[in-house]
Amino acid sequence: MRDDDLKLDNCIKCSDCNAVCPVSKVYPDYAGPKALGPDMERFRREGIASDTRWVEYCLGCHRCDVACPHGVNVSELIAKGKAQHVKGGRTVLRDHWLARPSTLGKLCSKIAPVANTVLNLKANRMLMSSLGGITAERRFPAYHSTPIRPRLSNHGSMAALFFPGCYIRYNNPRLGQIVVDLLRTNGFSVKVASDICCGMPAIANGDTAQLNACVQGNVSEMVEAVDRGALIVTACTSCGYALKGDYAHLLGDHPTLSYAAQKVSAATYDLGELLADVQQAGKLNTDFTGKPQRLAYHAPCHMKSQGIGRPWLQLLRAVPGIEIEEIKADCCGMAGTYGFKKEKYKISMDIGRDLFRGVLAYKPDLAVTECGSCQMQIEHGTHVPTLHPAEILYEAYQTSRGATGRSAS
Repeated sequence: MRDDDLKLDNCIKCSDCNAVCPVSKVYPDYAGPKALGPDMERFRREGIASDTRWVEYCLGCHRCDVACPHGVNVSELIAKGKAQHVKGGRTVLRDHWLARPSTLGKLCSKIAPVANTVLNLKANRMLMSSLGGITAERRFPAYHSTPIRPRLSNHGSMAALFFPGCYIRYNNPRLGQIVVDLLRTNGFSVKVASDICCGMPAIANGDTAQLNACVQGNVSEMVEAVDRGALIVTACTSCGYALKGDYAHLLGDHPTLSYAAQKVSAATYDLGELLADVQQAGKLNTDFTGKPQRLAYHAPCHMKSQGIGRPWLQLLRAVPGIEIEEIKADCCGMAGTYGFKKEKYKISMDIGRDLFRGVLAYKPDLAVTECGSCQMQIEHGTHVPTLHPAEILYEAYQTSRGATGRSAS
């Protein structure tokens, strides 16, 4: 019996997955992960028409997988249904492009000033809403033409291949440079991976062809670095989840690539996870100086799905002057491209309501979270400036270097 068959048979209809589903909590009409995943998968395997539009409303947060007491791959089963779901009208073109943030990034970054102006013109946002199904309530993140440059890439005794992901590469390259510098500060030589999307947007939008292209391209490149002894480092929790959890199974029909994907998975670390390991080994560079800051921390769903705890809480609490607390709330509701879709905007905001209230009640100077889409959602729902925690740690190093007159490089 295949592993996925065994997992499907392990579903005992306990509905634990429904109990933790963010969409089910705010949208009673939603069928829920149990029905859309293991229940409907049985019909799909028999060739019985059973998929509904509800598969499109899955966030892909993977909370159902974490909650399942028997290890059923619920979200993967829903993703299969989403890939088979026949779309119509404007959603076909919209979802085609939302599944390809790397392509959009390459195009928009070449004409960044023009693209940023045009994309966020009120008239254009209204047009995209009426014709393209993109909500007019959100502003697009700015694109940048400045690439990430791994300065002195041969510096350090340990090798790291940094996988930025599309958001960091095209919308926040400053963060990408900060990641490179933090790794170098802690003894790593750094190279930056090629600009291939991790594939999570393709999964979210049911685009199997694009997903396969992303997976095969990334594995082929990364396994060479892993074989040379490098670690793969991500600073986006969705990218990290994709590299750690999804690739090997998706390549089941390609044994050689599947084995390579397992090696990539074993060598992949979230930046916070890696630095926390360095800290526990007593090797973290602690030459930093903090300033008094009150930070509200949100743990992204795809970070929780990796089972690595809360490494950034541990790291930032070691910085003098920082007060940081995790906001006790579930999913932010943004889920990458999900929150940009007109028909899902209200659901997205309703899911994030508890998080917004928690952040505002805490009254922080800043909010921090590892996920770019979570950052956008928190700022959109609270107007509290929101950063990646790496930016706070980097600032602490820079403050120390400024005080002692040392170079940042």
